[in-house]
Amino acid sequence: MSRPVKTTSYMSPVWLRADLPREAALGYWAGPHAEIAGRLPNMAEYVQRHFSPTDHGYWPASPTVGTVIPSSWRCDGVAEVRFGSTAAALGMPLHMREVYLDEQNVFERVLGQVTGPGGGRWWTDGHDDAVGHRTVLLLRRRRGVSGRTFRRFVHDRIGPALLEAGAQDLRTYTFLPWSRFVHPTPGVCHHNPAFRRYHASVVVGADSRAAMDDLIKSEQVDGIVADQRKVLAAIHAYSVERSVPVIRVRSAPATA
Repeated sequence: MSRPVKTTSYMSPVWLRADLPREAALGYWAGPHAEIAGRLPNMAEYVQRHFSPTDHGYWPASPTVGTVIPSSWRCDGVAEVRFGSTAAALGMPLHMREVYLDEQNVFERVLGQVTGPGGGRWWTDGHDDAVGHRTVLLLRRRRGVSGRTFRRFVHDRIGPALLEAGAQDLRTYTFLPWSRFVHPTPGVCHHNPAFRRYHASVVVGADSRAAMDDLIKSEQVDGIVADQRKVLAAIHAYSVERSVPVIRVRSAPATA
């Protein structure tokens, strides 16, 4: 892929119910809940990213940029959705009732985040089966930094640097301002305090976890780390324990 394809996408950090055994909750998310969500129209791709409960917070630190994930705000995974078009994304709420009602069976907190039209970038055409390891980065914008500057740092600095460093799969997303009305699930918490809020996400794949460590130690990533304090307040890295491709993309989507 010579240049990134713009997408309209959705990324939702989720917290599993604390009163359910973790493996049972993950099984329900990947099974019955995925079956319900997989029947929704308008989605070009839907992948669940289940996070490791122990392997996280390994992005290189720099002064004033938080990289250690607080135990009180450690999510269990993300739902990553790519829409076929912006119009398809706008039509989704009409079809979500069954999904919303089922979320109380597995989730304690759901924080749905949408990109603007074309607010995502698909840098590679790698598929889930071809990548050995993925890391999801959740980014918090520094107060006083404009949205435009932040988006440029994510898409024009982080994306190209990780691609040049050898990422096997790469997606960058910048979010619209947070609104609890994006994903108004009954019976599930949507509290998202401003000092904990995320404003972007990066999904990066490598051949293995060891290869991911090498990528993070690369000269290209050193350049990001040197400047991240100017734009970011936090960058939280999560190791993906399992990816569940509920709806697969077989080819690059059209620009949304």
